[in-house]
Amino acid sequence: MSSKATFSLVFYINRTKARKNGECPIMLRININGSRVTMALKRHLDPQNWDSGRNQMKGRTDQARLFNDYLDSIRVRAHKKYNELLTAKEEVLASDLRDAILGIQTAKSRNLIETWQEHVNGLKQLIGKESSYATYQKYNTAKNHMQVFLRKTYKAEDVSIKSVDHYMITRYAHYLKTEMGCNYNTATKFLQNLKRITTLAMRHGWLAKDPFAGITLSLKEVDRPYLTEAELKKLMEFQSPFERLNKVRDFFVFSCFTGLAYIDVKQLRRCEIEHNEGNYWIRTRRQKTGARANIPLLNIPMEIIRKYSILEALQPEDLVLPMPSNQKINAYLKELADLCGISKTLSFHIARHTFATTVTMMNGVPIETVSKMLGHKNITSTQHYARIVDQKVGEDMQLLSQRLGTRLTLAH
Repeated sequence: MSSKATFSLVFYINRTKARKNGECPIMLRININGSRVTMALKRHLDPQNWDSGRNQMKGRTDQARLFNDYLDSIRVRAHKKYNELLTAKEEVLASDLRDAILGIQTAKSRNLIETWQEHVNGLKQLIGKESSYATYQKYNTAKNHMQVFLRKTYKAEDVSIKSVDHYMITRYAHYLKTEMGCNYNTATKFLQNLKRITTLAMRHGWLAKDPFAGITLSLKEVDRPYLTEAELKKLMEFQSPFERLNKVRDFFVFSCFTGLAYIDVKQLRRCEIEHNEGNYWIRTRRQKTGARANIPLLNIPMEIIRKYSILEALQPEDLVLPMPSNQKINAYLKELADLCGISKTLSFHIARHTFATTVTMMNGVPIETVSKMLGHKNITSTQHYARIVDQKVGEDMQLLSQRLGTRLTLAH
């Protein structure tokens, strides 16, 4: 059955709201696909003059003709607005038509990209308060991917939020993995961004059902590359005739011994370095999550700070290290890896993984302590590195077996 077949308008008189003079308000009941609303038409009539069979005023007087012409104009306006809504929305509710007749803008269909852009704009305004640039950038990039998908697949710049269904989501996932070349986890993260938008739409009443119902968006465990102690030693002992490579090596090593991500090193200010009981500490908030990170500065990162800054001469808001762009650093790191004979593809984030594994956990620092220094909001994030500890446990037990084997033997 088509949606038009379940659309009806009924005029009636509300006898329960009679005025003192006995006149009752004229009402319009709108029925669309099971949804129903009523609205007052700002007209009153003596019940004796109402023709309940024809839903209009009785008689052929000029007053009756004018009254019924008004009802006809409402009927024509309702049909016109209903047809307009049908072209703009996947599903039209009775309340949508009532609002359209009254000229209320909430009847306008909410579109996907429009809603997404509003969310992105809100995140941008909250940068440094409740949001971060990385979060804003993530949602903006995800929105751009969805817009390209809509252009290619639906030949549209935007679509109704109600058109997001299981079929569209699976097509989008396929597009991300094929045409965009995203791996499983990257595609899943973009789908999680889309789900955030549909969840907001449901909370605002723009979407009745969850289009992600039955769709699992869990990420797969991935290897987190890191430098072994031998590889880190190679890098630390490397000297280049090019100052740019020595600088990048220093900044990478600084992250290996502090666990700070690129953006946190780049934006590290003098006021975030505190001196307490003879030791220097970095006390900062991670740009990505806003979580606190408290890191005692070991000798090596302090040497690097002293190499590039005079802490005592810096103002509280001055930057501590002269970091190049992330793009340049990652390009130079690949050069360094080749020159040092390191086969791994180096990126700045590998330094953070190296801190969590080679520098701390492999040297017996408890996972709870590592979690606090990394600025993880929960220890689950830190447990991804626990597999490295398992490797160390195996190596330690092998050494123990060799030692015990010389002292303790079983009689045969």
